[in-house]
Amino acid sequence: MNRKDKLTTGSPFKTLLLFSLPMILSVTLQQFYNICDSMIAGKMISDNSLSAVSATYPITVVYLAIGVGFGVGANIITARFIGQKNYKNAISAIYTSLITIAVAALVISGLGLALLKPLLLMLNVNDAYYDEAFIYLLFYTCGIIFLFIYNVVTSLFQSLGNSRIPLYFLIFSTALNVLLDILLVNAGMGIKGIALATFISQAIASVISLIILLIYSKKVLNEKGKIFDKRILKTILPIAIPSIIQGSIISIGGVFIQSLINSFGPSVTAGYGAAYKIVYVIVNIYTVMSNAISTFTSTNAGASQYDRIKKGFYSGLLICGALTIIATLIFMIMPEPLLSIFGNDNTSKEVVEVGKKFIYCVAPFYIFLCLKIPCDGVLKGSKDMRSFMIATFADLIIRVVLSYILGNVLPDEYKLYGIFLSWPLGWIVGMAISLSAYRIGRWKRLIGYNDKKNLVVEE
Repeated sequence: MNRKDKLTTGSPFKTLLLFSLPMILSVTLQQFYNICDSMIAGKMISDNSLSAVSATYPITVVYLAIGVGFGVGANIITARFIGQKNYKNAISAIYTSLITIAVAALVISGLGLALLKPLLLMLNVNDAYYDEAFIYLLFYTCGIIFLFIYNVVTSLFQSLGNSRIPLYFLIFSTALNVLLDILLVNAGMGIKGIALATFISQAIASVISLIILLIYSKKVLNEKGKIFDKRILKTILPIAIPSIIQGSIISIGGVFIQSLINSFGPSVTAGYGAAYKIVYVIVNIYTVMSNAISTFTSTNAGASQYDRIKKGFYSGLLICGALTIIATLIFMIMPEPLLSIFGNDNTSKEVVEVGKKFIYCVAPFYIFLCLKIPCDGVLKGSKDMRSFMIATFADLIIRVVLSYILGNVLPDEYKLYGIFLSWPLGWIVGMAISLSAYRIGRWKRLIGYNDKKNLVVEE
Protein backbone atom coordinates (compact mmCIF):
# COMPACT_ATOMS: atom_id res chain seq x y z
CA MET A 1 0.00 0.00 0.00
CA ASN A 2 1.23 3.50 -0.81
CA ARG A 3 2.03 5.32 2.42
CA LYS A 4 0.11 8.38 1.22
CA ASP A 5 -3.10 6.35 0.97
CA LYS A 6 -2.94 4.24 4.13
CA LEU A 7 -5.52 6.34 6.03
CA THR A 8 -8.14 5.73 3.34
CA THR A 9 -7.90 1.92 3.20
CA GLY A 10 -8.08 -1.05 5.56
CA SER A 11 -9.72 -1.39 8.96
CA PRO A 12 -10.50 2.10 10.38
CA PHE A 13 -9.84 0.91 13.95
CA LYS A 14 -6.48 -0.64 13.16
CA THR A 15 -5.48 2.26 10.91
CA LEU A 16 -6.37 4.88 13.51
CA LEU A 17 -4.73 2.95 16.35
CA LEU A 18 -1.44 2.41 14.51
CA PHE A 19 -1.46 6.01 13.29
CA SER A 20 -2.19 7.53 16.71
CA LEU A 21 0.15 5.43 18.88
CA PRO A 22 3.38 7.15 17.77
CA MET A 23 1.60 10.51 18.17
CA ILE A 24 0.59 9.58 21.73
CA LEU A 25 4.14 8.56 22.56
CA SER A 26 5.41 11.76 20.99
CA VAL A 27 3.19 14.13 22.99
CA THR A 28 3.85 12.18 26.19
CA LEU A 29 7.59 12.49 25.69
CA GLN A 30 7.21 16.17 24.80
CA GLN A 31 5.38 16.71 28.10
CA PHE A 32 8.15 14.79 29.77
CA TYR A 33 10.38 17.79 29.03
CA ASN A 34 8.50 19.91 31.54
CA ILE A 35 7.88 17.01 33.90
CA CYS A 36 11.63 16.36 34.00
CA ASP A 37 12.30 20.04 34.62
CA SER A 38 9.84 20.02 37.53
CA MET A 39 11.08 16.69 38.86
CA ILE A 40 14.75 17.70 38.87
CA ALA A 41 13.93 21.17 40.21
CA GLY A 42 12.01 19.63 43.12
CA LYS A 43 14.41 16.78 43.86
CA MET A 44 17.79 18.39 43.21
CA ILE A 45 17.19 22.07 44.03
CA SER A 46 14.22 23.07 46.23
CA ASP A 47 10.43 23.43 46.59
CA ASN A 48 10.80 27.05 45.46
CA SER A 49 12.45 25.90 42.23
CA LEU A 50 9.57 23.47 41.67
CA SER A 51 7.18 26.37 42.29
CA ALA A 52 9.05 28.51 39.74
CA VAL A 53 8.67 25.91 36.97
CA SER A 54 5.06 25.19 37.98
CA ALA A 55 4.04 28.86 38.17
CA THR A 56 5.22 29.59 34.62
CA TYR A 57 3.79 26.41 33.11
CA PRO A 58 0.50 28.00 31.89
CA ILE A 59 2.49 30.57 29.87
CA THR A 60 4.52 27.82 28.20
CA VAL A 61 1.26 26.02 27.43
CA VAL A 62 -0.01 29.15 25.64
CA TYR A 63 3.08 29.09 23.42
CA LEU A 64 2.63 25.38 22.80
CA ALA A 65 -1.04 25.94 21.91
CA ILE A 66 -0.06 28.40 19.17
CA GLY A 67 2.38 25.96 17.59
CA VAL A 68 -0.03 23.03 17.87
CA GLY A 69 -2.99 25.12 16.64
CA PHE A 70 -1.21 26.21 13.49
CA GLY A 71 -0.07 22.62 13.02
CA VAL A 72 -3.72 21.50 13.03
CA GLY A 73 -4.49 23.82 10.10
CA ALA A 74 -1.39 22.75 8.18
CA ASN A 75 -2.15 19.11 8.88
CA ILE A 76 -5.79 19.18 7.77
CA ILE A 77 -5.18 21.08 4.52
CA THR A 78 -2.13 19.00 3.58
CA ALA A 79 -4.01 15.80 4.39
CA ARG A 80 -6.94 16.98 2.27
CA PHE A 81 -4.65 17.56 -0.73
CA ILE A 82 -3.08 14.13 -0.26
CA GLY A 83 -6.51 12.51 -0.05
CA GLN A 84 -7.33 14.22 -3.37
CA LYS A 85 -3.93 13.04 -4.77
CA ASN A 86 -3.07 16.68 -5.43
CA TYR A 87 0.57 16.23 -4.42
CA LYS A 88 1.81 19.47 -5.97
CA ASN A 89 -0.43 21.53 -3.68
CA ALA A 90 0.45 19.26 -0.77
CA ILE A 91 4.16 20.05 -1.09
CA SER A 92 3.33 23.75 -1.45
CA ALA A 93 1.25 23.56 1.72
CA ILE A 94 4.23 22.07 3.58
CA TYR A 95 6.63 24.83 2.48
CA THR A 96 4.08 27.59 3.09
CA SER A 97 3.30 26.29 6.59
CA LEU A 98 6.95 26.15 7.60
CA ILE A 99 7.74 29.68 6.40
CA THR A 100 4.64 31.12 8.07
CA ILE A 101 5.27 29.51 11.46
CA ALA A 102 8.94 30.57 11.44
CA VAL A 103 7.97 34.22 10.91
CA ALA A 104 5.22 33.94 13.56
CA ALA A 105 7.72 32.46 16.02
CA LEU A 106 10.09 35.40 15.67
CA VAL A 107 7.26 37.89 16.24
CA ILE A 108 5.85 36.06 19.26
CA SER A 109 9.32 35.57 20.78
CA GLY A 110 9.90 39.33 20.55
CA LEU A 111 6.55 40.07 22.18
CA GLY A 112 7.14 37.45 24.86
CA LEU A 113 10.52 38.90 25.80
CA ALA A 114 9.12 42.43 25.90
CA LEU A 115 6.25 41.33 28.15
CA LEU A 116 8.20 38.97 30.40
CA LYS A 117 7.85 40.98 33.61
CA PRO A 118 4.17 41.91 33.05
CA LEU A 119 3.38 38.21 32.46
CA LEU A 120 5.00 37.21 35.75
CA LEU A 121 3.15 40.03 37.48
CA MET A 122 -0.14 38.81 36.00
CA LEU A 123 0.63 35.32 37.28
CA ASN A 124 0.95 36.71 40.80
CA VAL A 125 4.35 35.00 41.15
CA ASN A 126 5.58 34.90 44.74
CA ASP A 127 8.76 36.84 45.63
CA ALA A 128 10.25 33.65 47.08
CA TYR A 129 10.76 32.17 43.60
CA TYR A 130 10.32 35.19 41.28
CA ASP A 131 13.95 35.31 40.07
CA GLU A 132 13.98 31.59 39.22
CA ALA A 133 10.65 31.89 37.39
CA PHE A 134 12.02 34.83 35.39
CA ILE A 135 15.11 32.89 34.28
CA TYR A 136 13.13 29.78 33.31
CA LEU A 137 10.55 31.72 31.28
CA LEU A 138 13.28 33.82 29.62
CA PHE A 139 15.04 30.77 28.20
CA TYR A 140 11.75 29.14 27.20
CA THR A 141 10.65 32.26 25.32
CA CYS A 142 13.95 32.40 23.42
CA GLY A 143 13.32 28.83 22.25
CA ILE A 144 9.82 29.44 20.88
CA ILE A 145 10.99 29.11 17.27
CA PHE A 146 12.19 25.57 17.96
CA LEU A 147 8.98 24.70 19.80
CA PHE A 148 6.81 26.00 16.92
CA ILE A 149 8.78 24.40 14.12
CA TYR A 150 8.93 21.01 15.84
CA ASN A 151 5.17 20.89 16.41
CA VAL A 152 4.32 21.97 12.86
CA VAL A 153 6.82 19.48 11.44
CA THR A 154 5.18 16.77 13.55
CA SER A 155 1.73 17.73 12.23
CA LEU A 156 2.99 17.67 8.64
CA PHE A 157 4.50 14.22 9.11
CA GLN A 158 1.09 13.10 10.39
CA SER A 159 -0.61 14.48 7.27
CA LEU A 160 1.82 12.36 5.23
CA GLY A 161 0.63 9.30 7.18
CA ASN A 162 3.85 8.98 9.18
CA SER A 163 3.84 9.82 12.88
CA ARG A 164 6.89 7.72 13.73
CA ILE A 165 9.81 9.74 12.37
CA PRO A 166 9.39 12.79 14.67
CA LEU A 167 8.89 10.38 17.57
CA TYR A 168 12.38 8.94 17.08
CA PHE A 169 13.96 12.37 17.30
CA LEU A 170 11.87 13.27 20.32
CA ILE A 171 13.01 10.15 22.17
CA PHE A 172 16.60 11.20 21.55
CA SER A 173 16.06 14.84 22.58
CA THR A 174 14.08 13.85 25.71
CA ALA A 175 16.93 11.61 26.86
CA LEU A 176 19.36 14.44 26.08
CA ASN A 177 17.23 16.89 28.10
CA VAL A 178 17.29 14.65 31.18
CA LEU A 179 21.04 14.13 30.88
CA LEU A 180 21.74 17.85 30.46
CA ASP A 181 19.35 18.73 33.32
CA ILE A 182 21.31 16.51 35.71
CA LEU A 183 24.75 17.59 34.46
CA LEU A 184 24.04 21.33 34.52
CA VAL A 185 22.29 21.27 37.91
CA ASN A 186 25.16 19.27 39.40
CA ALA A 187 27.51 21.86 37.91
CA GLY A 188 25.83 24.44 40.14
CA MET A 189 23.73 26.23 37.50
CA GLY A 190 20.44 25.63 39.32
CA ILE A 191 17.27 26.66 37.47
CA LYS A 192 19.36 28.25 34.71
CA GLY A 193 20.81 24.81 33.95
CA ILE A 194 17.34 23.30 33.68
CA ALA A 195 16.19 26.07 31.33
CA LEU A 196 19.31 25.80 29.16
CA ALA A 197 18.97 22.01 28.91
CA THR A 198 15.40 22.37 27.61
CA PHE A 199 16.48 25.03 25.10
CA ILE A 200 19.31 22.89 23.67
CA SER A 201 17.22 19.71 23.50
CA GLN A 202 14.28 21.37 21.73
CA ALA A 203 16.64 23.05 19.25
CA ILE A 204 18.21 19.74 18.26
CA ALA A 205 14.84 17.97 17.86
CA SER A 206 13.47 20.86 15.80
CA VAL A 207 16.38 21.23 13.37
CA ILE A 208 16.89 17.53 12.70
CA SER A 209 13.18 16.75 12.24
CA LEU A 210 12.82 19.74 9.86
CA ILE A 211 15.68 18.50 7.66
CA ILE A 212 14.23 14.99 7.54
CA LEU A 213 10.73 16.32 6.71
CA LEU A 214 12.03 18.26 3.71
CA ILE A 215 13.83 15.17 2.40
CA TYR A 216 10.98 12.77 3.19
CA SER A 217 8.17 14.90 1.72
CA LYS A 218 10.08 15.39 -1.53
CA LYS A 219 10.62 11.63 -1.83
CA VAL A 220 7.05 10.59 -0.89
CA LEU A 221 5.12 13.24 -2.84
CA ASN A 222 7.60 13.39 -5.73
CA GLU A 223 6.40 16.83 -6.83
CA LYS A 224 7.72 20.36 -6.97
CA GLY A 225 5.55 23.06 -5.43
CA LYS A 226 5.71 26.75 -4.67
CA ILE A 227 7.95 27.81 -1.80
CA PHE A 228 5.22 30.14 -0.57
CA ASP A 229 1.62 30.09 -1.82
CA LYS A 230 -0.72 32.82 -0.53
CA ARG A 231 -3.74 30.97 -1.87
CA ILE A 232 -2.92 27.87 0.16
CA LEU A 233 -2.15 29.97 3.23
CA LYS A 234 -5.66 31.42 2.95
CA THR A 235 -7.07 27.88 3.18
CA ILE A 236 -4.86 27.00 6.18
CA LEU A 237 -5.62 30.08 8.27
CA PRO A 238 -9.41 29.59 8.59
CA ILE A 239 -8.66 26.29 10.33
CA ALA A 240 -5.42 27.27 12.07
CA ILE A 241 -6.64 30.54 13.57
CA PRO A 242 -9.69 29.04 15.37
CA SER A 243 -7.47 26.17 16.55
CA ILE A 244 -4.89 28.66 17.85
CA ILE A 245 -7.57 30.76 19.50
CA GLN A 246 -9.15 27.66 21.01
CA GLY A 247 -5.89 26.33 22.42
CA SER A 248 -4.64 29.75 23.49
CA ILE A 249 -7.89 30.78 25.15
CA ILE A 250 -7.98 27.54 27.13
CA SER A 251 -4.36 28.09 28.10
CA ILE A 252 -5.01 31.73 28.99
CA GLY A 253 -7.82 30.44 31.17
CA GLY A 254 -5.18 28.27 32.79
CA VAL A 255 -3.09 31.41 33.37
CA PHE A 256 -5.96 33.05 35.29
CA ILE A 257 -6.51 29.91 37.36
CA GLN A 258 -2.74 29.66 38.00
CA SER A 259 -2.73 33.29 39.16
CA LEU A 260 -5.50 32.42 41.62
CA ILE A 261 -3.60 29.33 42.79
CA ASN A 262 -0.36 31.30 43.22
CA SER A 263 -2.13 33.60 45.70
CA PHE A 264 -2.38 30.65 48.13
CA GLY A 265 1.40 30.50 48.57
CA PRO A 266 4.44 28.51 47.29
CA SER A 267 3.40 25.12 48.71
CA VAL A 268 -0.02 25.22 47.04
CA THR A 269 1.61 26.38 43.78
CA ALA A 270 4.09 23.49 43.91
CA GLY A 271 1.45 20.87 44.75
CA TYR A 272 -1.02 22.08 42.14
CA GLY A 273 1.73 22.36 39.53
CA ALA A 274 2.95 18.82 40.12
CA ALA A 275 -0.58 17.36 39.96
CA TYR A 276 -1.48 19.53 36.96
CA LYS A 277 1.39 18.02 34.96
CA ILE A 278 0.36 14.47 35.90
CA VAL A 279 -3.30 15.09 35.00
CA TYR A 280 -2.38 16.82 31.76
CA VAL A 281 -0.42 13.84 30.49
CA ILE A 282 -3.78 12.19 29.83
CA VAL A 283 -5.52 15.39 28.73
CA ASN A 284 -2.85 15.95 26.08
CA ILE A 285 -3.17 12.36 24.91
CA TYR A 286 -6.88 13.02 24.41
CA THR A 287 -5.93 16.10 22.38
CA VAL A 288 -3.62 13.99 20.23
CA MET A 289 -6.44 11.52 19.62
CA SER A 290 -8.62 14.45 18.55
CA ASN A 291 -5.94 15.56 16.07
CA ALA A 292 -5.49 11.99 14.78
CA ILE A 293 -9.24 11.71 14.19
CA SER A 294 -9.16 15.12 12.48
CA THR A 295 -6.44 13.93 10.08
CA PHE A 296 -8.31 10.67 9.47
CA THR A 297 -11.54 12.61 8.81
CA SER A 298 -9.91 15.19 6.53
CA THR A 299 -8.01 12.61 4.48
CA ASN A 300 -11.07 10.40 3.96
CA ALA A 301 -13.26 13.42 3.16
CA GLY A 302 -10.73 14.44 0.51
CA ALA A 303 -10.88 10.90 -0.92
CA SER A 304 -14.73 10.86 -0.71
CA GLN A 305 -14.52 7.86 1.66
CA TYR A 306 -17.32 9.26 3.80
CA ASP A 307 -18.48 6.10 5.52
CA ARG A 308 -14.99 5.58 6.95
CA ILE A 309 -15.36 8.84 8.89
CA LYS A 310 -18.11 7.44 11.10
CA LYS A 311 -16.18 4.22 11.57
CA GLY A 312 -13.15 6.29 12.53
CA PHE A 313 -15.27 8.17 15.07
CA TYR A 314 -16.41 4.97 16.81
CA SER A 315 -12.87 3.58 16.66
CA GLY A 316 -11.56 6.74 18.33
CA LEU A 317 -14.27 6.49 20.98
CA LEU A 318 -13.21 2.92 21.75
CA ILE A 319 -9.53 3.87 22.03
CA CYS A 320 -10.34 6.84 24.29
CA GLY A 321 -12.56 4.60 26.43
CA ALA A 322 -9.75 2.14 27.08
CA LEU A 323 -7.40 5.00 27.92
CA THR A 324 -9.95 6.51 30.31
CA ILE A 325 -10.40 3.31 32.30
CA ILE A 326 -6.63 2.79 32.68
CA ALA A 327 -5.85 6.43 33.57
CA THR A 328 -8.68 6.79 36.07
CA LEU A 329 -7.73 3.62 37.94
CA ILE A 330 -4.02 4.51 38.10
CA PHE A 331 -4.61 8.08 39.25
CA MET A 332 -7.21 7.20 41.87
CA ILE A 333 -5.24 4.28 43.31
CA MET A 334 -1.73 5.73 43.45
CA PRO A 335 -1.68 9.56 43.44
CA GLU A 336 0.97 9.83 46.16
CA PRO A 337 3.61 7.70 44.39
CA LEU A 338 3.03 9.75 41.23
CA LEU A 339 3.45 13.03 43.10
CA SER A 340 6.55 11.76 44.89
CA ILE A 341 8.59 11.99 41.66
CA PHE A 342 8.56 15.79 42.03
CA GLY A 343 9.80 16.03 45.62
CA ASN A 344 12.54 14.99 48.02
CA ASP A 345 12.85 14.35 51.75
CA ASN A 346 12.42 18.06 52.44
CA THR A 347 9.19 18.44 50.46
CA SER A 348 6.39 19.70 52.70
CA LYS A 349 3.31 17.58 53.38
CA GLU A 350 1.12 20.43 52.12
CA VAL A 351 2.60 20.10 48.61
CA VAL A 352 1.60 16.42 48.47
CA GLU A 353 -1.85 16.98 49.98
CA VAL A 354 -2.71 19.77 47.53
CA GLY A 355 -1.64 17.56 44.62
CA LYS A 356 -3.79 14.68 45.86
CA LYS A 357 -6.83 16.95 46.19
CA PHE A 358 -6.52 18.07 42.58
CA ILE A 359 -6.13 14.53 41.23
CA TYR A 360 -9.10 13.25 43.26
CA CYS A 361 -11.29 16.12 42.01
CA VAL A 362 -10.39 15.68 38.32
CA ALA A 363 -9.49 12.06 37.48
CA PRO A 364 -12.98 10.53 38.06
CA PHE A 365 -14.40 12.81 35.36
CA TYR A 366 -12.13 11.82 32.45
CA ILE A 367 -15.15 9.99 31.02
CA PHE A 368 -16.59 13.32 29.83
CA LEU A 369 -13.41 14.13 27.90
CA CYS A 370 -13.52 10.60 26.50
CA LEU A 371 -16.93 11.38 24.95
CA LYS A 372 -15.96 14.89 23.80
CA ILE A 373 -12.65 14.22 22.05
CA PRO A 374 -13.83 12.01 19.13
CA CYS A 375 -16.61 14.53 18.41
CA ASP A 376 -14.08 17.37 18.37
CA GLY A 377 -11.88 15.39 15.98
CA VAL A 378 -14.64 14.92 13.42
CA LEU A 379 -15.80 18.54 13.74
CA LYS A 380 -12.28 19.90 13.14
CA GLY A 381 -11.46 17.48 10.34
CA SER A 382 -14.65 18.42 8.47
CA LYS A 383 -14.05 22.18 9.02
CA ASP A 384 -17.03 22.63 11.36
CA MET A 385 -14.92 25.01 13.44
CA ARG A 386 -17.96 26.98 14.62
CA SER A 387 -19.41 24.08 16.58
CA PHE A 388 -15.98 23.14 17.87
CA MET A 389 -15.28 26.68 19.08
CA ILE A 390 -18.63 27.05 20.83
CA ALA A 391 -18.01 23.88 22.84
CA THR A 392 -14.48 24.94 23.68
CA PHE A 393 -15.39 28.45 24.80
CA ALA A 394 -18.24 27.15 26.95
CA ASP A 395 -15.83 24.80 28.71
CA LEU A 396 -13.35 27.63 29.28
CA ILE A 397 -15.81 30.23 30.54
CA ILE A 398 -17.41 27.88 33.04
CA ARG A 399 -14.05 26.65 34.30
CA VAL A 400 -12.53 30.11 34.85
CA VAL A 401 -15.65 31.83 36.19
CA LEU A 402 -16.47 29.03 38.61
CA SER A 403 -12.85 28.90 39.79
CA TYR A 404 -12.96 32.55 40.85
CA ILE A 405 -16.45 32.36 42.31
CA LEU A 406 -15.89 29.18 44.31
CA GLY A 407 -12.32 30.14 45.20
CA ASN A 408 -13.58 33.32 46.86
CA VAL A 409 -17.03 32.58 48.34
CA LEU A 410 -16.44 29.16 49.90
CA PRO A 411 -14.98 28.77 53.40
CA ASP A 412 -11.17 28.62 53.43
CA GLU A 413 -11.03 24.84 53.91
CA TYR A 414 -13.15 24.28 50.76
CA LYS A 415 -11.78 26.95 48.41
CA LEU A 416 -9.27 24.67 46.69
CA TYR A 417 -11.92 22.00 46.20
CA GLY A 418 -14.13 24.61 44.52
CA ILE A 419 -11.33 25.68 42.15
CA PHE A 420 -10.43 22.10 41.29
CA LEU A 421 -14.02 20.94 40.69
CA SER A 422 -14.56 23.76 38.18
CA TRP A 423 -12.46 21.69 35.75
CA PRO A 424 -14.83 18.71 35.36
CA LEU A 425 -17.87 21.00 35.40
CA GLY A 426 -16.46 22.77 32.34
CA TRP A 427 -15.73 19.42 30.68
CA ILE A 428 -19.32 18.28 31.18
CA VAL A 429 -20.78 21.33 29.43
CA GLY A 430 -18.23 21.18 26.60
CA MET A 431 -18.92 17.47 26.08
CA ALA A 432 -22.68 18.06 25.87
CA ILE A 433 -22.24 20.74 23.18
CA SER A 434 -19.69 18.75 21.12
CA LEU A 435 -21.79 15.59 21.22
CA SER A 436 -24.90 17.54 20.20
CA ALA A 437 -23.03 19.15 17.29
CA TYR A 438 -21.83 15.75 16.09
CA ARG A 439 -25.35 14.30 16.21
CA ILE A 440 -26.95 17.35 14.53
CA GLY A 441 -24.56 16.77 11.63
CA ARG A 442 -23.67 20.19 10.24
CA TRP A 443 -20.21 18.70 9.64
CA LYS A 444 -21.72 16.26 7.14
CA ARG A 445 -23.13 19.06 4.99
CA LEU A 446 -19.75 20.80 4.95
CA ILE A 447 -18.04 17.80 3.33
CA GLY A 448 -20.99 16.56 1.23
CA TYR A 449 -21.54 13.41 3.27
CA ASN A 450 -24.93 11.79 2.76
CA ASP A 451 -25.53 8.72 4.95
CA LYS A 452 -27.83 7.12 2.39
CA LYS A 453 -25.82 7.77 -0.78
CA ASN A 454 -22.19 7.61 0.27
CA LEU A 455 -21.73 4.19 1.77
CA VAL A 456 -18.38 2.46 1.26
CA VAL A 457 -18.06 -1.29 1.50
CA GLU A 458 -14.84 -2.39 3.26
CA GLU A 459 -12.85 -5.02 1.48
